[in-house]
Amino acid sequence: MTSQQMKFAQLIVYGVEGNPITKTEAAKRAGYSDNGNWCSVAGSELTDPMKYPLVCAYISNLRDEVRQKYDITYEAHLEELGKIRDMGKKDRRNLASAATTEIARGKVAGYYIDQKIVRHGKIDDLNLDQLYDRMRTIKEKNERLMKAKEALARANVESTSESKSKQQKKLPSPRKTSDPDSTS
Repeated sequence: MTSQQMKFAQLIVYGVEGNPITKTEAAKRAGYSDNGNWCSVAGSELTDPMKYPLVCAYISNLRDEVRQKYDITYEAHLEELGKIRDMGKKDRRNLASAATTEIARGKVAGYYIDQKIVRHGKIDDLNLDQLYDRMRTIKEKNERLMKAKEALARANVESTSESKSKQQKKLPSPRKTSDPDSTS
């Protein structure tokens, strides 16, 4: 991955000053040329696992780190939303802001994805071969993403173990001392 791609991924996950930004804005801020809508194209392509699986895996890893740091799990998120719902049934004061805040936490963790899908035709209009092709494409996209994510995880483990072995090499080896109480 290039430093530009890494910066793009970080901007997608962390935004600017804690505020989320669009893919186009992230591409601009990462240094991609704004020549004739190129940032819009770059932002879209960089988040396509078929074209840039390592970038997508890096984005996913960054989101995982955010989830761990703030202890956001899917189950805890649903539980918190349930508590807010139950509180809303009892007392309707100021719950809109509580719900909005919890939904924002879920968005940061990546549980919500704002997506606009423009469909042309209906799934009912596809024949069986077209449906299988569509499912195969979805499976391939996800396989590439998972392989890229595994490769990044292996690279992180290898770099961590390399740095540990370098640190161990720098430490002086313990000296052997004779124990006066031991008998030969």
